[in-house]
This record gives sequence, C-alpha cells and structure tokens, in this order.
Amino acid sequence: MKNIDPKAVVVKRALCPFCSFGCEFGVIFNDFGVAGVEYIKDGSSGGRLCPRGSAAAMYLDHPRRLSTPMKNSKAIEWSRMAKELRKVIGNPKNVAVTFDRNVTLEEYASIIGFCKKNGIDDISSTYFEPEAYLKPFLDKPFATKELDKAQLVLILGDPFNHAPMSSQSIIDWKLSNKKNNLLVIDSINTHTAGFADTFLRVAVGTEPLLLFGLAQEKIDGVDIAKATGIDAEVIADVSKAIKAAEGGLIFACLSFGHTYDARLLVEGLMRLRKFSGMRVVPFVEFTGYGGSRNFATILEKVKKKKIKNLINFGELFPFYYPQLNAELKGSNIYATSTFKYTGDIVLPVPFNLEKKGTVITTFGKKELNAGIEPPSGAKSISEILNMLDEGPGKGEVMIPPEGKMNITESARKLVQMSLPKKKGYRLIGEKIAYSFLGFFESEALKVNPRDAAELGLKENDLASVTSKHGSVDFPVRLTTDVDKGIVAVSAETPDVKGLFEYEINTDSNIVNFIPTEVKICRKE
Repeated sequence: MKNIDPKAVVVKRALCPFCSFGCEFGVIFNDFGVAGVEYIKDGSSGGRLCPRGSAAAMYLDHPRRLSTPMKNSKAIEWSRMAKELRKVIGNPKNVAVTFDRNVTLEEYASIIGFCKKNGIDDISSTYFEPEAYLKPFLDKPFATKELDKAQLVLILGDPFNHAPMSSQSIIDWKLSNKKNNLLVIDSINTHTAGFADTFLRVAVGTEPLLLFGLAQEKIDGVDIAKATGIDAEVIADVSKAIKAAEGGLIFACLSFGHTYDARLLVEGLMRLRKFSGMRVVPFVEFTGYGGSRNFATILEKVKKKKIKNLINFGELFPFYYPQLNAELKGSNIYATSTFKYTGDIVLPVPFNLEKKGTVITTFGKKELNAGIEPPSGAKSISEILNMLDEGPGKGEVMIPPEGKMNITESARKLVQMSLPKKKGYRLIGEKIAYSFLGFFESEALKVNPRDAAELGLKENDLASVTSKHGSVDFPVRLTTDVDKGIVAVSAETPDVKGLFEYEINTDSNIVNFIPTEVKICRKE
C-alpha cells in the first residue's frame, strides 16, 4: 500500500491559455491532486501572473469538470457516442462542423482535413467574441521592447483587465519619460483610462467613428463629433499629435457586447494604422479560425432543415450563446466541452493546459507541452476524429467569404443604433480580470448613481436585468464610471452572455453581439 506524503509535490510547467500573453507558470500536484500554482521566474512573465493564471488550479479541479459523454443529462459510453456520430457523418450534406475556443492549430488542421475527407462542406467558426476580428493584426509577433521607441501609445479598450500582464510594461513606459503620451478610447472610465494623458470617453458603441475621425477621414452624412460626443477640436488636436509622434503603438481590446459593429471598428483601426504608420497590437483571449461559411449561413440552412446535425469543437458553443437556441432548435448539436452542461449532447475534452500543440499569442506562436494529464474520460479532438475516421488527415487554413462592406451605410446605421433611447437602459459588456468565468465572485452590475436613485437602488442591492432573451439578478455597484442610462457587466457566464442581443449583418453574414436595451428593477 502506498504511503501518502502530503509534503511530496510535483510541479509541472504549463502555458497559461486564458489570454494572448501566453505566460508560463507551474501547476503543483501532490498525492491528493492539484494543489495550486507556482510562479516561474524564468518564464515569459517574469514570475508574475494575473488573477486568471492564478486560478488555473481551480480551472483544472473544478467540481463541474466533465469526464464522460452526456446525452439528455445522462452519461453515455464513448463507444456508443462514436457509433452515433459515425452514423451522423454518413450523411455529410446534413452536417455542419464548427469550432471556437480551446482549439490548437494542429486540431484545427485535423478538423478541416476530416471534413474534406468526409465530404462535409458546411464549416464555420462559432467564436462570436468581437476580438476574433483582430486576428489580421496578429500576423507579426509583438515584443514589449517596441515600447522603448514609442512617443505615443493609443489604447482602445481596457488592457489592464483584458490582458492584465500588459499593465506593468505600459505603466513603466508611461513613467519613463514625461513626454510620453498615453491616449485611451473607451465608453467606460476604466483602470487603464485612469493612467491616460487624454481619455476620449466616447458615446457607447461609437469607437469606430472616432477612429475614422482620428485618421482624418470623413464619412458622408455622419457628424463624427456629434455622434461620439468628442469635440471636433479635440479630435483634430489628438489626430495631429498622433501624426506628429515619431514612434507609436496602438493597443486594441474588444469586449463582448461593447460596440455595435466590430467589423467597422477594425476597419477604423486599419485606416488609423495607415494614417499614423503605427502598429496595431491586439490583446485577445483567443484568435479564432475561419471556415468555408460564415455562421449566419449555417443558421439559414438549419432553419430550412438542410442541416440536421451540428458538431462543434471548442468550449463555448452553444452553452455561452443561449439566445441562439431558438434558431438552432431544428438541429441536433454535439458539442465538446470541459464542463458539464444540461440539455445538450456533450463530449469531454482536455483544457489547453492539458494539451500538446501550438497556439497563437500576441508574441507569436507558442507550444503547449501536454505535461498535465486530463481526466480519464476526456478525449482530445484528434482522438475523437480518429474514432470516427481513422487518419482524418490535415487541411489548410480556410477564410470565409467576407462580403462587401459599405462604410457609409455601416456608419450611418451605427449612429442610429447608438442614439439614447427614451425608455429603459443600455447594457454593455466589459472585461474584469477578477471576474473570470465567475470563479471569484458573481458578475456585478455597474450603475450610475443618478439612475440608481431613480430605481431605488443602493450599493449591494440586487437588481433584476431583463432583456428579450431572459433575466439575471446582479448585485449593484454604484459608480460614475458609466454614464447615466448605461449599465455595464462583465459577461463571463452563459446566463449573462445570454442577455445580449445579436444582429446578423446582411452583407457579411456575420453574427454581432451588441449593446442591448434592458429593463431594470430592484429585486425584493
């Protein structure tokens, strides 16, 4: 019989998968399982971790960890599940294969190869986070030493929360020279904005228009100053400062439900990059991959009953987008997951912490070393594909059709969507580092004190927030960080993400999750 020594520990090196910084750390194991994390000083993060990385042990050892396939909330053997899936792919014209987060480059290639070999033509991304549009800016690895040559840094969003490990480099740069100029664009007063020399607090969702204005580009029929709430002289002065800077960088973060048109926002970043000569550096949680179709095309085929089965590889879909359930009710969904969910056919897979393969980070490609064993019932994506078709092969990167983009029409539509409504409130999403996946505490609702007074709300009261997709109760946080009529929440759980409205762009067939009209009342 083995003697248990609680002091005996093993540390396994890992690459943090929770944002594109790709920090290294150690996961501590003892005879009882996962014991915590260790900070590795010779790693890329220099012995530092953000709250998400520090929570890795909780992520690995979560009580809802999935370790066996589930169907109708009941366990099912892998052999039976494989038999069912083989039958499904036997009619490839009725099948769509999709993918989102927690997929390596090698797994993506295997999925594309599997589809090609089995005649599955409907392939799409289900990564609907707006940061997916930033992928074109990840074509070249970034190095923090590039900050040394920058006189000006423009930040879109809140990297101190979105990618917390970026904060020290940015603050060190800001304090290293009094002439260094930090500009921040956001509709919320964030921790990052508190360090700015100039904070351009735009009207909700109008960031794309301001980017065009800073690039000194006019949009026919759109008053950029009026729409964004930023004085025309301020826009002109900031634009001149950007153009005059001898060196600079643009950091970009996009939060869920924070803007009305992520595609137009990225177009604005491209225009500003060309105008200024500055590099755009994105901070993301994941980059996403392309398929042969945009997801709206898949939805249309499901509605017309041309697609009856959908197989998703990743960890978000369909659980984190419940507002799509009504449109997907005509299909059977087989979805990989790391956590248990009810009501779907769920297949257990490893976390990226437990995989071997390549991921894309802000600093270039990095390797996962598979040093940590997944639960015994979890199977990698490659193992699942091999169960269905031995030797699925590899496919090349796919790029879905983008569709034409009418800048003027898109901008005018954005202006109309951004106008304050007479009744109700607008809910916007943000990223909060310590609110990661609801591990630390429940999401809280930021409310302006004037709105709170009208609603009879006090600090820590419970408020019910209702959209046409559902209702969620939140503890209230009173703050002037949000303007009157605006409420903000960190969208980290399926229930909260499920509150947000979405629209499908008719030109591009892209799904966008947008700021959403909601009703708020005090929870008794």
